[in-house]
Amino acid sequence: MKNLEEKYTWEKENVDEIPPIGFFHVLKGLLRLLVFLPLTVFLVIIFLIFKAILKPLNLNYPVFLIRKSWSVLILRLFGLKLKVIGKQSYNSTIFVSNHISWTDILVIQSVLDIIFVAKSDVKKMPGLGFLAGIANTVFIDRNPQKISKDSLILKKKIEKGELICFFPEGTSTDGLRVLKFKSGFFQLLFDGIYNQNKYIKKVQPLSIYYKVHNKNLSKDFYGWWGSMSIISHITKILCLSSGSVELKFHDSLNSEEFNDRKEIALAAENTIAKYISFQLSNN
Repeated sequence: MKNLEEKYTWEKENVDEIPPIGFFHVLKGLLRLLVFLPLTVFLVIIFLIFKAILKPLNLNYPVFLIRKSWSVLILRLFGLKLKVIGKQSYNSTIFVSNHISWTDILVIQSVLDIIFVAKSDVKKMPGLGFLAGIANTVFIDRNPQKISKDSLILKKKIEKGELICFFPEGTSTDGLRVLKFKSGFFQLLFDGIYNQNKYIKKVQPLSIYYKVHNKNLSKDFYGWWGSMSIISHITKILCLSSGSVELKFHDSLNSEEFNDRKEIALAAENTIAKYISFQLSNN
């Protein structure tokens, strides 16, 4: 992984290149697309029907199974084999992860019934914005002046028993580093939120690591950052993707062991950064 100085000063590079794609890779991409589109449309329709019927009855598990099934199937369709390491802590309601690509959502959603926190820009993206919206994603402006309002929305979700996940880096990266965590939403752990007869005190860090199996592709192949076009990124995933992705559940961090949100944010950052650094050094 890049050294500590670089991880705090790295700027999003203006990269938007698609590796050379041969005829057979184009054919593979088209076949994947022909499966992806009808499968997604079908499951979205089923999802919306189940959601409309079951939400008033507070029966969320069947809806989660549809989201999970779609995520697992799409990851495999994209040539990604998911490996889960560790276990979900059922004492944690808040989860944080490093952020590499829009595919991170599929990875986490394959395991957890969770609500994501995303930048408002995502809502405007064709396709992705719609899918994120129907999955009850909370869209925020990343404006420090609105952090209290956004935190209140998340607090209400937690009080209702929802699990939430946010990406403290505030942006996606090339996957070869972990950026400095923004500590704003970690304050939720110190606000005395009460849910299911307990105070919410713990956060569970998650590490996502993509391994490229094609030696002709760079290690940052799955990264989607800077000014990269979502269309070009999806294109190269459809045509060239062949790899695996690890989702690591780390031990939960208890806010009672830290003085403030900045300390626990740094601890979560270091936990994830150490794991990603280890994976990069050994793969």
